[in-house]
Amino acid sequence: MDHVTFLVVALQLYGTNVEGKFVDSTVKLTEKMKLDCVYPKRAMIIQTSWVKSNLTHKENIAVVHPIYGIHIEDNYKGRIHFQNDFSEDNSLYFIKSTLEDVGLYFCSIQTYPDGIWEKVIQIVQPDAFEGPEKENNPVFTEPGGNVTFTCPYNIGGSVQQVMWERIKADRIDSIVLCNTLGEKSFGSDFEERTLVDCTPEASSTIILQNITASDFAMYRCVATGRNKTYAMSFTVAATLDHQWFIIYIAGGISAAFLLLVFLLIICITTAYHKKKKRKRITQALAKALYPTQTRPVNSYGRSNFHGTENTERRREESSLSQTEEIYINCRSVSHKPKKRLLTSFLD
Repeated sequence: MDHVTFLVVALQLYGTNVEGKFVDSTVKLTEKMKLDCVYPKRAMIIQTSWVKSNLTHKENIAVVHPIYGIHIEDNYKGRIHFQNDFSEDNSLYFIKSTLEDVGLYFCSIQTYPDGIWEKVIQIVQPDAFEGPEKENNPVFTEPGGNVTFTCPYNIGGSVQQVMWERIKADRIDSIVLCNTLGEKSFGSDFEERTLVDCTPEASSTIILQNITASDFAMYRCVATGRNKTYAMSFTVAATLDHQWFIIYIAGGISAAFLLLVFLLIICITTAYHKKKKRKRITQALAKALYPTQTRPVNSYGRSNFHGTENTERRREESSLSQTEEIYINCRSVSHKPKKRLLTSFLD
């Protein structure tokens, strides 16, 4: 078996070549799905058509025209829609999908002056979808920057091909496929911004340019040959800008300081209210205990309690004491003094 025949068999086994077509994206079947179709260049879009390929025939789904609008076939009415009537984004949205929607889809865009651009999307059942593996080998970059990946498996010998993929939770996008002949097949979304070295007997290296938000995902290189596969995964994450990092740290310190001041104010206010409350309770107890004290029963006693009412009371007692009669018991000594008293009284 020569290299070309083996390559075709390997592609069919791996699933990147379905019905003779290179599959750009593999999407997991869900009730609501999005089949991305965005023309990557600057050109006049004349018309976009969506077609599903079955085993025996092709089925028209919809046509988008800048003048005549959107036409959707009866079998798909109420189950699909487009985001806009006409724009560069001609992605197809499924809102009520079924198992019958599993299959191969073609998005064909007629442009001027570039001609026809086509993207192939395969919808597979959930159990046939190979989800993301464990993340490793993190790579950091900023939006608009470039990322370089190197696969540790050399093309040639036991490795017949190397496939580079971008992996997300619900889809796998093909970036580029390299074979032992040095040939390369690009995914429709990556051809314009991917540099690759497919030289035989060398490690496959790609440079992904102009990183966007959708590119912050997991990547994988899969080397296939002689019924064996070898995989290496990478993860692209955004680099935090130093200026924003400083602002973030400063903001965190300021927030912590304000929180500390707020807690200190609460503690001081709480202590003040507790002290004021204790003072009120002490005064109330003093007023409640004073009427129960024993006071003198006659007018000769004096209280040690000083106050306005007691001062007035002492004044009244003083005025009364001036008019009170004082009785003194005297012991009789003899009769003679009594006569003298009577005589002086008569005089």
